[in-house]
Amino acid sequence: MSCLELYSSYTRVWIPDPEEVWRAAEIIKDYKEGDPILHLKLEDESTLEYPIGQKDNPLPFLRNPDILVGENDLTALSYLHEPAVLHNLRVRFLESNHIYTYCGIVLVAINPYEQLPIYGEEVINAYSGQNMGDMDPHIFAVAEEAYKQMARDEKNQSIIVSGESGAGKTVSAKYAMRYFATVGGSANDTSVEEKVLASNPIMEAIGNAKTTRNDNSSRFGKYIQIGFDRQYHIIGANMRTYLLEKSRVVFQAEDERNYHIFYQLCASASLQEFKDLKLELLLTVCVCVCVCVRARAHARKCILSMHCTGVKDSHQGSIYKIIASILHLGNVEIRSERDGESCRISDNPSLHHFCRLLGVEQDQMEHWLCHRKLVTTAETYVKSMSHAQATNARNALAKHIYAHLFDWIVQHINKALFTTTKQHSFIGVLDIYGFETFEFNSFEQFCINYANEKLQQQFNSHVFKLEQEEYMKEQIPWTLIDFYDNQPCIDLIEAKLGILDLLDEECKVPKGTDQNWAQKLYDHHSSSNHFQKPRMSNTSFIVVHFADKVEYQCDGFLEKNRDTVYEEQINILKASKFQLVADLFQEAKEGSTTSVTTSKGSKINVRPVKPSPKPPNREHRKTVGHQFRNSLHLLMETLNATTPHYVRLLRACRAVQQLRACGVLETIRISAAGYPSRWTYMDFFNRYRVLMKKKEMASGDKKVICKNLLETLIKDPDKFQFGKTKIFFRAGQVAYLEKLRTDKFRAACIKIQKTVRGWLQRIRYQRIRKAAVTIQRYGRGYLARRYVEYLRLTRAALICQKQLRMVRERRAYLRIHRAVVTIQAFTRGMHTRRLYQEHHKATIIQKSVRGWMERKKFRRARNAAVVIQCAYRRLLAKRQLKQLKIEARSAEHLKKLNVGMENKIVQLQRKMDDQVHTSCHFSIATNFADVWSVCSLQPPVQEGSVSQREAGLQAELDAERQRYQNLVKEFSRLEQRYDNLQEEVSLAKVRERQELETENKKLKNELNELRKAIAENATKNSNSPSSEVQDSYNVLLSQLKAANEELEARKEEVLILRTQIVSSAQQNVAANHSTQDWGYLNEDGELGLAYQGLKQVARLLEAQLQTQTRQHEDELEALRTQNEMLREDLERKQELISHTLSLSPDAQVEFSIQQELTRLTNENLDLKELVEKLEKNEKKLKKQLRIYMKKVQELEGKQSPRQPRAVTRVFTVQRKEKDFEGMLEYNKEDEPLLIKTLITDMKPHNVSATVPCLPAYVLFMCIRHADYINDDQKVHSLLTSTINAIKKVLKKHNNDFEMTSFWLANTSRLLHCLKQYSGDEGFMTHNTPKQNEHCLKNFDLAEYRQVLSDLSIQIYQQLIKVAEDIMQPMIVSAMLESESIPSLAGVKPMGYRNRSSSMDCDGEGPGGYTLVALIRQLGQFHSTMADHGLDPEIVQQVIRQLFYCINAITLNNLLLRKDVCSWSTGLQLRYNISQLEEWLRGKNLHQTATVGTMEPLIQAAQLLQVKKKTSQDAEEICSLCTALTAQQFHCPPCEGSSTKLKAIVFILQIVKILNLYTPLNEFEERVTVSFIRNIQGRLQERNDPPTLLVDTKHIFPVLFPYTPSALSLENLHIPASLSLDFLTRV
Repeated sequence: MSCLELYSSYTRVWIPDPEEVWRAAEIIKDYKEGDPILHLKLEDESTLEYPIGQKDNPLPFLRNPDILVGENDLTALSYLHEPAVLHNLRVRFLESNHIYTYCGIVLVAINPYEQLPIYGEEVINAYSGQNMGDMDPHIFAVAEEAYKQMARDEKNQSIIVSGESGAGKTVSAKYAMRYFATVGGSANDTSVEEKVLASNPIMEAIGNAKTTRNDNSSRFGKYIQIGFDRQYHIIGANMRTYLLEKSRVVFQAEDERNYHIFYQLCASASLQEFKDLKLELLLTVCVCVCVCVRARAHARKCILSMHCTGVKDSHQGSIYKIIASILHLGNVEIRSERDGESCRISDNPSLHHFCRLLGVEQDQMEHWLCHRKLVTTAETYVKSMSHAQATNARNALAKHIYAHLFDWIVQHINKALFTTTKQHSFIGVLDIYGFETFEFNSFEQFCINYANEKLQQQFNSHVFKLEQEEYMKEQIPWTLIDFYDNQPCIDLIEAKLGILDLLDEECKVPKGTDQNWAQKLYDHHSSSNHFQKPRMSNTSFIVVHFADKVEYQCDGFLEKNRDTVYEEQINILKASKFQLVADLFQEAKEGSTTSVTTSKGSKINVRPVKPSPKPPNREHRKTVGHQFRNSLHLLMETLNATTPHYVRLLRACRAVQQLRACGVLETIRISAAGYPSRWTYMDFFNRYRVLMKKKEMASGDKKVICKNLLETLIKDPDKFQFGKTKIFFRAGQVAYLEKLRTDKFRAACIKIQKTVRGWLQRIRYQRIRKAAVTIQRYGRGYLARRYVEYLRLTRAALICQKQLRMVRERRAYLRIHRAVVTIQAFTRGMHTRRLYQEHHKATIIQKSVRGWMERKKFRRARNAAVVIQCAYRRLLAKRQLKQLKIEARSAEHLKKLNVGMENKIVQLQRKMDDQVHTSCHFSIATNFADVWSVCSLQPPVQEGSVSQREAGLQAELDAERQRYQNLVKEFSRLEQRYDNLQEEVSLAKVRERQELETENKKLKNELNELRKAIAENATKNSNSPSSEVQDSYNVLLSQLKAANEELEARKEEVLILRTQIVSSAQQNVAANHSTQDWGYLNEDGELGLAYQGLKQVARLLEAQLQTQTRQHEDELEALRTQNEMLREDLERKQELISHTLSLSPDAQVEFSIQQELTRLTNENLDLKELVEKLEKNEKKLKKQLRIYMKKVQELEGKQSPRQPRAVTRVFTVQRKEKDFEGMLEYNKEDEPLLIKTLITDMKPHNVSATVPCLPAYVLFMCIRHADYINDDQKVHSLLTSTINAIKKVLKKHNNDFEMTSFWLANTSRLLHCLKQYSGDEGFMTHNTPKQNEHCLKNFDLAEYRQVLSDLSIQIYQQLIKVAEDIMQPMIVSAMLESESIPSLAGVKPMGYRNRSSSMDCDGEGPGGYTLVALIRQLGQFHSTMADHGLDPEIVQQVIRQLFYCINAITLNNLLLRKDVCSWSTGLQLRYNISQLEEWLRGKNLHQTATVGTMEPLIQAAQLLQVKKKTSQDAEEICSLCTALTAQQFHCPPCEGSSTKLKAIVFILQIVKILNLYTPLNEFEERVTVSFIRNIQGRLQERNDPPTLLVDTKHIFPVLFPYTPSALSLENLHIPASLSLDFLTRV
């Protein structure tokens, strides 16, 4: 088919337009060869006759089918030309809001002028490990491709970021470096990646400035090499800079500014550390501008970055002094003298501040700013300079100082990023200026465009090379492709007698001028095709670059190329008293000494035999152009030695010009010159098999079928080529095949429509006929029923009339009857009331009189009774008083009082004990409440339904649990760090401990020998009597016996005295009833003696009572003090809790960690004090042992040899067998063997046939026995060893799901056993009586329960991580890529970045996983956890977390991949989710919260399937997608744009999916922009979080419910295979 046949009716084309560049139109009449006019219809329905000429006006470009519009890769377009590229970029940027697009190997990015939420850490994680064609275009995809190729091919990589000023080069380079810092973070704690990122603010401050096109334009080029080791971790970096724009220091164009660092310094002038810089004089110029760019905040950020990169505070102060001195130097005023040939410095403080800040002599600097030195062969002259020369010299000095400071900072950053580790490979990021053209173009623009010419040449050769490799790989005949080669333009600039060569030659001429140089250019290069002379100027020239023609003005070229600074001024700076200033200008002496580094790292200085001559002047050094050319050659050598990756940045308002300038269209042209469209045989067969006949598809070889089809459809064999795995098409052939496919579908649709419409009409006729018959039948019936209704109503009317008349007459009669009865009733009542009122008054009077008489009689009787009672009670009181007086004088009464006092004392003592016990319980409860206050505090429940309150409380509980588990996780990390430090300390002191133990053992042995010697000596001397010792012993015994006898006698006397006192008291009582004489009773004075004894006893009792009262008061006061202290402690902790709750969650975590660190520090200090005390005690014991040793040696010299030991016989006692109590006994020395057998060497399959969690039960039975024998050391040692051993096993098997699940089950079971047998009533409710008997008796292990709970949380988190790592490679392939429903997915052309071409494996890699494999893996996880006896609640939480991971990863990939956002993918996804739900139902997990985690993915699948056209559809979508976010972000439009750009970029999940939605064939409709805007308007009221991707690292808070065991410990069987013979059942 010829190309002209494509220009038929209804074909869409592009025509040029002066305003919109390109305009869409449609052909309304077939074009024939030779027609001078092409009839078109524009989009506004107007017609146009487009003239056609062979040379002047060729046929317009054809438009691509709608199915290809908006592709990720521009090379996937069938027609490759400028309007197709521009339209595709426009659709992606304005309608789909995608700023990135591939163009072959180039990533094209359009600056949105807004910070978009597509660069977060979750996006980095989503792109990490993915192939470049798998995800949507992104700068992270390019960075990942470079990182992957570096690791796979072991070759250095480069990312070349280019574009004009304001396109976003610096930001893109920072994102690429941040990606490398995140993915390839350093393996140790050197934080090299942080230093790499921290260098960006410093370089932006000293190298970026505001221009007319960009507020943060980089005025220098930089190439950053990020070094990696063999494990591909960042180990260092290096930075190279190119062509700093020094002229900006002294001159800025209109609406432009100087470098940011000057404004940052001026904005910080009020700070104390900058007071000495005297910046107040400069604030009048700078302050308003500084406020606009927030210079103060940027200055703080720059200072922090300097600290991060290792710049000392003293160096920072010197840097700011140098920058301030440059500002003061710019304010130095130079005034001309009258003669005009000399000048002088005006009297202003600027020069003084300049010299003071740099530490130089003011007089010398003032002199040499106005004078210069001329050196001849014979003499040296000092000549005055004119005003212009002095001004130029001042400006040159300022530029020179700033350039040297810039180089010093770059050098210092490189030192901070340098590493001694050997670099295995590197990735370079080149952030260099793009092609520039202004109204006035000078030396800087010439160098920039020269660098872009070199980069464009390298880019063209690389693209051409890749195309050639692709053709050779597919074994396609290679034909030479003609592409633009800009080598002639480069030769014009850098070749011999080129522009730079002539410029250097003119600079060497003593009186060379810019005009002379321009004339030389005209003479030498007027014949060149890339050089032109302007018509109206003799001081400018034009260079025809690859992007555009640029006119350069020659003024200033020589001065900028020389970069002349007078040597006298530099010598003054070299003599500065500040070391940094002097070091800036110290030149390296070439040839004087050469430093050679040997293999061992030592340096040897090598001196030449003959001294080299000193250069006469600094003016003879290399020119700027020569230096730039050399550095550019070095850069090109580096880039050619690496694999380049290209990123081209565009500004939306200058897209056409930049596409032509940055090489994108050249890439398109190279691709279009060959075979740009490439299809695999299988994809081509699946797409275009509708064009085949049934007999043609009989062959099983798809390759043969495709060949036969193409040879039938396309007659020209040059239009396609067959490769090994792909079919290559010329430009436009895919569009032709799409047209044939569309025509085939259209014909089939017409036939289907014809048949269906006829069938519908027949059905309609039958339906109408049946309806007519039915209407007739119902009409006749209706008329008959209406007549019957008329007859019935007539009869009913007569009956109603009769009844109505009867009712009316009856109502009148009843009304009259009621009136008569009412009149009679009122009359009879009136007569009755009159009779009653006449007899009622007498009755009232009688009632009142009778009542008064009765009350008077009652009062008289009551008064008489009261008088009698008083008299009788008085008599009884007198008798009782007399009796009490008699009893008060008796001793028995005093005894009773004493007994009462004793009882009171006992009661007070008991009360005091109860208060102490209550205070202890109160303190324990207070401490317990303080520990768990964070977990138990909940905000007050608001009014509402019970379900809402429960949901709120549950959410808060989960949040608090999550925070607590994060604290546990952080505590475990700190604990691990503490253990590591403790191990280091223990290893450092092991020798000292061994020596101390050896010496201690020797001393113990000597002490034992000493004791044995003393005992034997005592035995030996026991037979020889010692009379003196025996006598003294007998005397002491006799004295002791005498004292005891005297004590017994005194006791008997006291008892006799007490009996006498009691008897006398009884006699006194009897004397009250007799007439015995007092003198007879007291004839011997016994009564007085008894009275005296009674007084003494009473005093003694009173003293004891006072003592006890005092003690009781003291104890009460101590209790009150203790209560006050506890109350203050409680208030302090409550304040601490309230302060903690008022903080943010992150601050709470940090505060809790600080509190925990403080507690651990105090404990460590206490332990250190204890160790010091023990060491002192050990030293003291050593001294005593030495003294004892001396005494033993003295005794050994005096004593005789030892006697032989007596033979003792050992008897064994057999114990009766008892019933087992569920305990296991072991020796202390067998504890390491127990831990090794049950934990360290335990394999899950060893106990697979036994009781689940057998190690946990065995360990608990050992703990029970240690509790039974009340051995706290044994309990502590066993539990500590168990916890540490479990941690070591999990650390060793950190990637083993089976091992992690096994120990999670055992740890949780051990925790449940400690709770079940703790003896707490709350845990004993489900126990059997036998289990309650087995509870712990002596120890409260609540603290260890908390430690085990924390350990369980850590194991759970490790289990989730292991499971997610296993599942992550399977999720995307199983959920989005595998065809669960066969032949449903369609195929679209993918372009250069084809996913199938980026695979590393054929079926076993990421593309080989199916949904069945994913479900099988989930089943394996579930069965493993069930076999290990893990609690069902924990299993549910694990499955819920894994389903959340599936949802997050699948949804993130769906949001980042355009190729899977289609209707068929939505159907496949919904089917896959249903299979997962069916698996949950099979495991009886469908009623848990697991299903809810898949809700966002379900809604995304439904969003892909629902209709997306009308407002009703938009409303349904908004009500349906409640789990997807809907947050919008605004960005300002680009200034100066020729087209109306939308000012809003919506980045949200719902709109993102709608923008990504891609029809797989032409019968599906795209989502219109108006529909998306409608969705956005409806979603504005939703306050969703501004997140695009789901956090894949989120972990739900885990809850370990208490699950008691029904297993009887006494019946537990331990298999012999475990080798636990050293354990004994008890």
